[in-house]
Amino acid sequence: MSETVTEQEVRENCAALRTRMAARKLTRTYDKALRPVGLKITQFTLLIAVEEGSAKSLTALADMLALERSSLVRNVKLLEEDGFLESAPSGEGRSLGLRLTKAGRKKLTQALPLWREAQTQVEDALGANWPSVKKSLHQLIAKT
Repeated sequence: MSETVTEQEVRENCAALRTRMAARKLTRTYDKALRPVGLKITQFTLLIAVEEGSAKSLTALADMLALERSSLVRNVKLLEEDGFLESAPSGEGRSLGLRLTKAGRKKLTQALPLWREAQTQVEDALGANWPSVKKSLHQLIAKT
């Protein structure tokens, strides 16, 4: 016999609902902080990921950033048009072949302190809970 689920239970307990609400709020916080340098958090994290260089393909990069491949391609194209990313021959078949340009490196350097401000706001809002929230998020990402 199955238990009856109520709308209130969903509103109060749905992990997807809560995380999506939190994600939208966090996105607005970081986007607002990065606005002075003309980046959105998705673009900022993409620049960080390309700079790190661990993703070997667009698909791997999309997976790493939990983005749909089409969203990733669209953001890569925008960052290339803005002169922040460029295609680079990798010599490894279908590997990623993206790198930051000098302008991209400069943009990232300008954005880092703005990101830090937003990150501090988030950490302050979560207070002593931040380490456990961070651990839980890592767990959730690793298991799904």
